[in-house]
Amino acid sequence: MLPRLAIVLLLLAATLVTPFLLRPDDRAEAGSDARRLIIISPHNESIRSEFAAAFERHMREQHGQRVRVDWRQPGGTAEIAMFLKSEYASAFEYLWERETGTAFDLEARAGFANPKIDPATAVPDDQITARAIESRRRFLESDVTCGIDLFFGGGAYDFDIQARAGALVARDASGKYGLAALNESHPEWFADTAIPAGASGEPFRDPDWRWCGTVLSAFGICYNEDSLARLGFAEPPNAWEDLGDPRFFGQIAMADPTKSGSVTKAVEMIFQQEMRRLLDDPARASDPNREARAVAEGWDAAMRLILKISANSRYWTDQASKIPHDVAQGDAAAGMCIDFYGRTFNELHRQPDGSSRVQFVMPTGGTSIGADPIGLLRGAPDPELAHRFMEFVLSPDGQKIWNYRRGEPGGPTRISLRRPPIRRDFYSDENRRHMSDPEVNPYEIARGFTYEAKWTGSVFNALRFIIRCTCVDTHREQRDAWRAIIDAGFPPEAVAVFEQVDAISHAQAAGPIADTLKAKDKIREVELARELAAHFREQYRRAAELARAGR
Repeated sequence: MLPRLAIVLLLLAATLVTPFLLRPDDRAEAGSDARRLIIISPHNESIRSEFAAAFERHMREQHGQRVRVDWRQPGGTAEIAMFLKSEYASAFEYLWERETGTAFDLEARAGFANPKIDPATAVPDDQITARAIESRRRFLESDVTCGIDLFFGGGAYDFDIQARAGALVARDASGKYGLAALNESHPEWFADTAIPAGASGEPFRDPDWRWCGTVLSAFGICYNEDSLARLGFAEPPNAWEDLGDPRFFGQIAMADPTKSGSVTKAVEMIFQQEMRRLLDDPARASDPNREARAVAEGWDAAMRLILKISANSRYWTDQASKIPHDVAQGDAAAGMCIDFYGRTFNELHRQPDGSSRVQFVMPTGGTSIGADPIGLLRGAPDPELAHRFMEFVLSPDGQKIWNYRRGEPGGPTRISLRRPPIRRDFYSDENRRHMSDPEVNPYEIARGFTYEAKWTGSVFNALRFIIRCTCVDTHREQRDAWRAIIDAGFPPEAVAVFEQVDAISHAQAAGPIADTLKAKDKIREVELARELAAHFREQYRRAAELARAGR
């Protein structure tokens, strides 16, 4: 008989080894001759699995090829940006040292991905060295790779950053593959009747063909009907300002804008709406400076609303996808989210009778429609296969995956994705018969809102920074002050102190704060964050004291 210890060790070994012996062989599933397409994406598992299966089937049936989509998901768009920057820096460092015989020093490192340097026109000065210019030129002329073919999913802002840095390209080194080549083979796809250059003030593709939108998104409010009933709401929220209602105290779910581009974009919609409301005020029609005043005053009004919404929130999470999840579970009553998150959770909790406790609403006149793009990465390992994937996603057949009901011919097989396709010609009577959301036409929605990039685009990063300092880092003090104000019946002096936003006005955001962030001086950035947080902690403390004193 084996000693007891030996038996235990054998059982432990079997426990550890069995999963590896039984795991599926990817090569056997896809075929040993399968080509691999590597895509980095913030898309959720449902989108990844549906598009992988559809594309693999498309390549097998239409091209007689076995392919396998290999997804990489380091996190959201912020994490993807850090990953791409690191991988390209490492790859280019090797090329630089091999070609120049010199070290990839700070000057070369600062220049290679600097979008402000145009090698054709740049001249050395106090800000840009000759070595930085040469580094930028060599990078843009290179075919260095990060080991990934495509960047798929995110926002136009994120893709524009990668395009300007040089990570995204219009064509591969051969010139045969990429969005620019796709435009040449399918020019009708990029007409206004199919995929327009933009709508509602938002760009839908890069003018230099380094990225193009594949699907559209809007922003709004997801809410739990059961939670609203419990809190005494007779009507659901249908405007951004409704989230500042004190009855929502401790019931709003929010995501840290420094970790979530989609939530920052949703917040930006609040600022755009307030600015537009003031600009369109008939009483201001004769004011020659009405636009500048509307931007400044609208910024302040939106910022005051953000402070209240934040004070109502239970938390600031790192994951935007946690918002509809917690709303669905009843851990929060409402939250700001991108449309497909809201619709996905509505679908997941749909009952046999068609009802769902999770609902999503787009605030009237409170959101633009934005593109969720795709782009070819510099040095793509398989540019031809990457080209085929982009072609499929933008084709009429590929667009069906986004909004056809599960099980419909050509649609998703596991779950309805419930996202509005980018192709304007997709919204036909024939397609509506198969769509999960036939009543939703984003091009109609876009008529009620025009995004003005000049108002908030240049302060997008400053907005993220400000909210982190005034809401995320100071959330405990902010909630305490708001609770005291609610309990005291909103005494005017306390409310006025709580809503004081002079330190984070539009002028401050576009000036000193934006300048500090652009300087890339991490020490000064940390100091500024500490100063702003300290300022607002003291402001919230004073507001709480005034409220408790009934003032």
